[in-house]
Amino acid sequence: MLNKRFVLIGLVGVFIILTAAAWFYWVNFSKPASFPANEQLIERMNKVFPTAAVKSIQDHVQVDERHVFVPFVSEEGRYGVSYWEWKKNKWKLLHIDNAGVPRLWKINSNDPSTFYIVWNSHPDDKVSYMKLYFIRDRGFQGHDGIETYIPKIQLEKKVTLTDKSYGVLPMPADWSAIMKSLQQAGNPNISDRLFDSVFPNINNLHFGFIPFDQSNQEAVIMNSVNGSSFTNGDINLDYISILSKSEIEEPLEQ
Repeated sequence: MLNKRFVLIGLVGVFIILTAAAWFYWVNFSKPASFPANEQLIERMNKVFPTAAVKSIQDHVQVDERHVFVPFVSEEGRYGVSYWEWKKNKWKLLHIDNAGVPRLWKINSNDPSTFYIVWNSHPDDKVSYMKLYFIRDRGFQGHDGIETYIPKIQLEKKVTLTDKSYGVLPMPADWSAIMKSLQQAGNPNISDRLFDSVFPNINNLHFGFIPFDQSNQEAVIMNSVNGSSFTNGDINLDYISILSKSEIEEPLEQ
Protein backbone atom coordinates (compact mmCIF):
# COMPACT_ATOMS: atom_id res chain seq x y z
CA MET A 1 0.00 0.00 0.00
CA LEU A 2 2.83 2.37 0.91
CA ASN A 3 4.65 1.63 -2.34
CA LYS A 4 1.48 2.32 -4.36
CA ARG A 5 1.12 5.64 -2.58
CA PHE A 6 4.71 6.61 -3.44
CA VAL A 7 4.13 5.57 -7.06
CA LEU A 8 0.95 7.68 -7.21
CA ILE A 9 2.71 10.68 -5.69
CA GLY A 10 5.55 10.22 -8.17
CA LEU A 11 3.17 10.09 -11.12
CA VAL A 12 1.39 13.21 -9.92
CA GLY A 13 4.74 14.98 -9.56
CA VAL A 14 5.82 13.96 -13.07
CA PHE A 15 2.46 15.16 -14.45
CA ILE A 16 2.85 18.55 -12.73
CA ILE A 17 6.41 18.96 -14.04
CA LEU A 18 5.44 18.04 -17.60
CA THR A 19 2.42 20.34 -17.48
CA ALA A 20 4.54 23.22 -16.19
CA ALA A 21 7.18 22.58 -18.86
CA ALA A 22 4.55 22.50 -21.60
CA TRP A 23 2.99 25.73 -20.31
CA PHE A 24 6.42 27.42 -20.11
CA TYR A 25 7.24 26.38 -23.68
CA TRP A 26 3.81 27.49 -24.93
CA VAL A 27 4.13 30.91 -23.30
CA ASN A 28 7.75 31.63 -24.24
CA PHE A 29 8.48 29.69 -27.42
CA SER A 30 5.20 29.25 -29.23
CA LYS A 31 5.11 30.30 -32.86
CA PRO A 32 3.81 33.88 -33.20
CA ALA A 33 0.21 34.36 -34.21
CA SER A 34 -0.76 36.60 -37.10
CA PHE A 35 0.06 40.23 -36.51
CA PRO A 36 -2.97 42.34 -35.46
CA ALA A 37 -4.93 44.27 -38.04
CA ASN A 38 -4.38 48.01 -38.37
CA GLU A 39 -7.62 48.86 -36.56
CA GLN A 40 -6.51 46.79 -33.58
CA LEU A 41 -3.04 48.35 -33.58
CA ILE A 42 -4.46 51.87 -33.61
CA GLU A 43 -6.88 51.06 -30.80
CA ARG A 44 -4.16 49.53 -28.62
CA MET A 45 -1.63 52.31 -29.23
CA ASN A 46 -4.11 55.07 -28.50
CA LYS A 47 -5.27 53.27 -25.38
CA VAL A 48 -1.73 52.78 -24.03
CA PHE A 49 -0.47 56.23 -25.10
CA PRO A 50 -3.30 58.64 -26.02
CA THR A 51 -0.78 61.42 -26.80
CA ALA A 52 0.27 59.50 -29.90
CA ALA A 53 -3.19 60.03 -31.41
CA VAL A 54 -2.51 57.45 -34.12
CA LYS A 55 -4.60 58.00 -37.23
CA SER A 56 -3.21 55.56 -39.78
CA ILE A 57 -0.67 52.74 -39.99
CA GLN A 58 1.88 53.02 -42.77
CA ASP A 59 3.27 49.50 -42.72
CA HIS A 60 4.25 46.41 -40.69
CA VAL A 61 7.99 45.77 -41.11
CA GLN A 62 8.93 42.28 -39.90
CA VAL A 63 12.33 42.65 -38.24
CA ASP A 64 12.50 38.98 -37.31
CA GLU A 65 9.97 36.30 -36.41
CA ARG A 66 9.16 37.90 -33.04
CA HIS A 67 9.73 41.62 -33.63
CA VAL A 68 7.82 44.07 -35.83
CA PHE A 69 8.39 47.76 -36.54
CA VAL A 70 5.22 49.76 -37.20
CA PRO A 71 5.45 53.35 -38.54
CA PHE A 72 2.35 55.51 -38.33
CA VAL A 73 0.88 58.96 -38.94
CA SER A 74 -0.91 60.78 -36.12
CA GLU A 75 -4.04 62.93 -36.13
CA GLU A 76 -1.74 65.97 -35.95
CA GLY A 77 0.27 64.86 -38.96
CA ARG A 78 3.29 63.62 -37.03
CA TYR A 79 5.21 60.63 -38.36
CA GLY A 80 5.84 58.23 -35.52
CA VAL A 81 7.15 54.76 -34.78
CA SER A 82 6.20 51.79 -32.63
CA TYR A 83 7.98 48.60 -31.66
CA TRP A 84 6.26 45.25 -31.11
CA GLU A 85 7.35 41.87 -29.78
CA TRP A 86 5.71 38.44 -29.60
CA LYS A 87 6.04 37.76 -25.89
CA LYS A 88 4.16 35.48 -23.52
CA ASN A 89 1.92 34.30 -26.30
CA LYS A 90 0.76 37.70 -27.48
CA TRP A 91 1.91 40.68 -29.53
CA LYS A 92 3.07 43.32 -27.07
CA LEU A 93 3.65 47.02 -27.74
CA LEU A 94 7.10 47.74 -26.32
CA HIS A 95 7.58 51.41 -27.18
CA ILE A 96 5.83 54.17 -29.09
CA ASP A 97 7.17 57.55 -30.18
CA ASN A 98 5.40 60.25 -32.18
CA ALA A 99 8.70 61.38 -33.75
CA GLY A 100 10.66 59.22 -36.18
CA VAL A 101 14.26 60.39 -35.87
CA PRO A 102 16.64 57.41 -36.39
CA ARG A 103 17.14 55.07 -33.45
CA LEU A 104 19.20 51.95 -32.86
CA TRP A 105 17.03 48.98 -31.85
CA LYS A 106 19.12 46.32 -30.12
CA ILE A 107 17.14 43.08 -30.04
CA ASN A 108 19.96 41.27 -28.22
CA SER A 109 22.38 43.71 -26.60
CA ASN A 110 25.22 41.19 -26.74
CA ASP A 111 24.87 40.41 -30.45
CA PRO A 112 25.45 43.28 -32.94
CA SER A 113 23.96 41.18 -35.75
CA THR A 114 20.56 41.71 -34.09
CA PHE A 115 20.87 45.52 -34.18
CA TYR A 116 18.63 47.56 -36.48
CA ILE A 117 18.54 51.24 -37.37
CA VAL A 118 14.93 52.41 -37.76
CA TRP A 119 13.37 55.73 -38.73
CA ASN A 120 10.29 57.55 -40.00
CA SER A 121 11.21 60.94 -41.44
CA HIS A 122 8.53 63.60 -41.71
CA PRO A 123 8.03 64.61 -45.39
CA ASP A 124 8.07 68.32 -44.46
CA ASP A 125 11.74 67.94 -43.51
CA LYS A 126 12.41 67.15 -47.17
CA VAL A 127 15.09 64.56 -46.49
CA SER A 128 16.08 62.93 -49.78
CA TYR A 129 18.70 60.67 -48.27
CA MET A 130 20.80 60.33 -45.18
CA LYS A 131 24.27 59.09 -44.42
CA LEU A 132 24.61 56.87 -41.38
CA TYR A 133 27.93 56.64 -39.55
CA PHE A 134 29.59 54.18 -37.24
CA ILE A 135 32.45 56.01 -35.51
CA ARG A 136 35.13 55.34 -32.98
CA ASP A 137 37.13 58.42 -32.00
CA ARG A 138 40.91 58.23 -32.11
CA GLY A 139 42.85 58.72 -28.91
CA PHE A 140 45.42 57.38 -26.51
CA GLN A 141 45.24 55.11 -23.52
CA GLY A 142 47.92 54.89 -20.85
CA HIS A 143 48.55 52.07 -18.40
CA ASP A 144 51.65 51.34 -16.33
CA GLY A 145 53.63 53.88 -18.28
CA ILE A 146 52.67 52.38 -21.65
CA GLU A 147 50.67 54.53 -24.06
CA THR A 148 48.54 52.95 -26.77
CA TYR A 149 47.27 54.78 -29.84
CA ILE A 150 43.62 54.13 -30.72
CA PRO A 151 42.99 54.65 -34.45
CA LYS A 152 39.82 56.26 -35.68
CA ILE A 153 37.06 54.18 -37.23
CA GLN A 154 34.56 55.87 -39.55
CA LEU A 155 32.18 53.79 -41.63
CA GLU A 156 29.40 55.22 -43.78
CA LYS A 157 26.12 53.88 -45.15
CA LYS A 158 23.88 55.88 -47.47
CA VAL A 159 20.12 55.35 -47.29
CA THR A 160 17.61 56.94 -49.66
CA LEU A 161 14.21 58.16 -48.45
CA THR A 162 12.63 59.08 -51.76
CA ASP A 163 10.30 56.06 -51.91
CA LYS A 164 9.32 55.74 -48.24
CA SER A 165 9.52 58.00 -45.21
CA TYR A 166 10.33 55.02 -42.99
CA GLY A 167 12.79 52.16 -43.01
CA VAL A 168 14.60 49.42 -41.14
CA LEU A 169 18.29 48.84 -41.79
CA PRO A 170 19.92 45.70 -40.38
CA MET A 171 23.33 46.41 -38.93
CA PRO A 172 25.77 46.23 -41.88
CA ALA A 173 27.90 43.09 -41.74
CA ASP A 174 31.22 44.97 -41.60
CA TRP A 175 29.97 47.19 -38.76
CA SER A 176 28.79 44.15 -36.85
CA ALA A 177 32.09 42.33 -37.37
CA ILE A 178 34.10 45.28 -36.04
CA MET A 179 31.85 45.65 -33.01
CA LYS A 180 32.20 41.96 -32.21
CA SER A 181 35.97 42.10 -32.48
CA LEU A 182 36.17 45.15 -30.23
CA GLN A 183 33.80 43.50 -27.79
CA GLN A 184 35.99 40.40 -27.60
CA ALA A 185 39.18 42.44 -27.32
CA GLY A 186 37.76 44.61 -24.55
CA ASN A 187 35.62 42.31 -22.48
CA PRO A 188 33.93 39.11 -23.72
CA ASN A 189 31.30 39.35 -20.97
CA ILE A 190 29.93 42.80 -21.72
CA SER A 191 26.19 42.86 -21.03
CA ASP A 192 23.62 45.58 -21.68
CA ARG A 193 26.29 48.28 -21.52
CA LEU A 194 27.64 47.04 -24.83
CA PHE A 195 28.80 49.93 -27.03
CA ASP A 196 27.90 52.59 -24.47
CA SER A 197 30.16 55.49 -25.40
CA VAL A 198 31.12 56.00 -21.75
CA PHE A 199 32.24 52.41 -21.31
CA PRO A 200 36.05 52.49 -21.63
CA ASN A 201 36.54 49.01 -23.09
CA ILE A 202 34.66 50.01 -26.24
CA ASN A 203 36.82 53.06 -26.97
CA ASN A 204 34.03 55.59 -27.59
CA LEU A 205 31.95 53.92 -30.26
CA HIS A 206 28.93 55.89 -31.37
CA PHE A 207 26.46 56.22 -34.21
CA GLY A 208 25.39 59.32 -36.08
CA PHE A 209 23.61 60.49 -39.21
CA ILE A 210 23.48 63.47 -41.56
CA PRO A 211 20.23 64.20 -43.45
CA PHE A 212 20.47 65.69 -46.96
CA ASP A 213 17.94 67.32 -49.27
CA GLN A 214 17.61 66.91 -53.04
CA SER A 215 20.30 69.55 -53.58
CA ASN A 216 22.78 67.51 -51.53
CA GLN A 217 22.70 70.13 -48.82
CA GLU A 218 22.33 69.27 -45.15
CA ALA A 219 18.63 69.19 -44.32
CA VAL A 220 17.29 70.86 -41.20
CA ILE A 221 14.93 68.39 -39.57
CA MET A 222 12.37 70.13 -37.40
CA ASN A 223 9.39 67.80 -37.66
CA SER A 224 11.10 64.46 -37.03
CA VAL A 225 12.51 65.37 -33.62
CA ASN A 226 11.36 66.45 -30.17
CA GLY A 227 8.49 64.02 -29.92
CA SER A 228 6.95 62.38 -26.89
CA SER A 229 7.22 58.68 -26.19
CA PHE A 230 6.05 55.90 -23.92
CA THR A 231 7.75 52.64 -23.01
CA ASN A 232 5.50 49.71 -22.23
CA GLY A 233 8.00 46.86 -22.00
CA ASP A 234 11.61 45.72 -22.01
CA ILE A 235 13.32 47.28 -25.03
CA ASN A 236 16.83 48.55 -25.70
CA LEU A 237 16.83 51.68 -27.86
CA ASP A 238 19.81 53.99 -28.39
CA TYR A 239 19.83 57.53 -29.72
CA ILE A 240 21.68 58.22 -32.96
CA SER A 241 23.28 61.66 -32.97
CA ILE A 242 22.60 64.26 -35.65
CA LEU A 243 25.98 65.16 -37.14
CA SER A 244 27.20 67.78 -39.58
CA LYS A 245 29.63 67.42 -42.47
CA SER A 246 32.22 69.36 -40.47
CA GLU A 247 32.36 66.47 -38.00
CA ILE A 248 33.11 63.88 -40.68
CA GLU A 249 36.65 63.25 -41.90
CA GLU A 250 37.05 63.13 -45.66
CA PRO A 251 39.87 61.19 -47.37
CA LEU A 252 42.82 63.27 -48.42
CA GLU A 253 43.00 64.02 -52.12
CA GLN A 254 45.88 62.38 -53.93
